[in-house]
Amino acid sequence: MAELKRIAICDDEIGTCSDLEKIVLDFADRRALQIETEVFYSGEAFYRSIQEQCLYDLCFLDIQLLEMDGVQVGKQIREQLGNDKISIVYISSKETYAMSLFQVRPLDFLIKPLTKEKVAAVLEQFIRLSEANKNEFYYHAGKSVCRLYLDEIHYFACNGRKIEIYTSSGQKEFYGAMREVWEQVEGKGFWIIHKSYIVNTAFVSVYHYDSVQMTDGTRLPISQKYRKAMKENLTERYQRG
Repeated sequence: MAELKRIAICDDEIGTCSDLEKIVLDFADRRALQIETEVFYSGEAFYRSIQEQCLYDLCFLDIQLLEMDGVQVGKQIREQLGNDKISIVYISSKETYAMSLFQVRPLDFLIKPLTKEKVAAVLEQFIRLSEANKNEFYYHAGKSVCRLYLDEIHYFACNGRKIEIYTSSGQKEFYGAMREVWEQVEGKGFWIIHKSYIVNTAFVSVYHYDSVQMTDGTRLPISQKYRKAMKENLTERYQRG
């Protein structure tokens, strides 16, 4: 089954939103993709939704919005929320915004009127990049966005406000939450064993009732909360194997 993608459309023109939503859903039908859309008519409403932990994979964001315009929304998403995961496609009736969009790192910039061909080309690009990024983990280190391949990460450990990443080439760290880590690695061979630990099962050498031993000899605790889930995961794995 195709992975569900959530796409937001934010424009204060009802007609533009309606047309764009139809193009996106028609594209999903033709490609047999699972895509959900949500429409917003103001930058404030869209930004509030993201603040409330509504997660989107892609957004079509109009620049000429009243009060909080699309450029402001994009900068808030990137700088205030630290969200580099959502792909932003700006839409506008003007072509004079290139430099002001640089800091937001948009996926693309479309000029109105939008056509099926323009939108389909962007969606194809988004799907292609999504597939390429499936095996990568992104995090912030200062003002930089860093990338690691999932198959080099042994485990994540939470140490206060810091997340420590133990890899084949050493230890990295960044400020964040385990919830954010799980959003990137869920379903990709990682298991939560403790509120402070997420492990890559490829680097677990021994499973005990209350702990796991990693291939480098490190022993990590399995909290009581996750022991049942661990047992079920192991049973399922053995049955498959």
